[in-house]
Amino acid sequence: MNCITVNNLNFSYPGNIKVFHNLNLSIGNEDRASITGANGTGKSSLFLLLMGLLKPASGSISLWGKPVKTAEDFRKARIKTGFLFQDPDDQLFLPTVEEDIAFALLNRGASREEAGIKVDRLCETFHIEHLKKRVPFHLSWGQKRLISLAGVLVTEPELLLLDEPTAGVDDEVIDIIINYLEGFTGTMLVSSHDKAFLDHICTSRYHLTNNSLEKY
Repeated sequence: MNCITVNNLNFSYPGNIKVFHNLNLSIGNEDRASITGANGTGKSSLFLLLMGLLKPASGSISLWGKPVKTAEDFRKARIKTGFLFQDPDDQLFLPTVEEDIAFALLNRGASREEAGIKVDRLCETFHIEHLKKRVPFHLSWGQKRLISLAGVLVTEPELLLLDEPTAGVDDEVIDIIINYLEGFTGTMLVSSHDKAFLDHICTSRYHLTNNSLEKY
């Protein structure tokens, strides 16, 4: 069974700015796939469509073999999905690092004790224990990236959608991200211009160009 199936997807932004025309994509369970392509070809738009944050003009999206059409369909699918935005400032909004990382878990009914244990574990893994009480907005881009990724991973998602996870960060942060993702056992779809990073973590490749997605 595929984790992600997209059939004949059509999407345009207002002003008739066409992004996708009859786009098709199949990602198997536990596949580690990358999507490359020039800026503006729709990689981020595809992730937003898969999350239900944008609505296609036509076509279908299925996750884990089930069609997702309504807001409720996407809400249920998001429980098993972790989405890392391209800009970490789009994900960080609480007064402290530990509150930001714990937010999704607490929002799903976890106890503060359970959330605290998982937050501490991720902070140790990402070497950001010393930042837990800090205000996220005052930190570096690389630190924000690790915090936003920890906030995605704390719910232990089955599917990861990662939009440019290594953009603008140094080699030390990239190594931390690679070390974690190499052990991830779910399904990953990663957009990145960083070929060396993709070589480390992905087993299949797709290239997006001229409204066409080609596997290579």
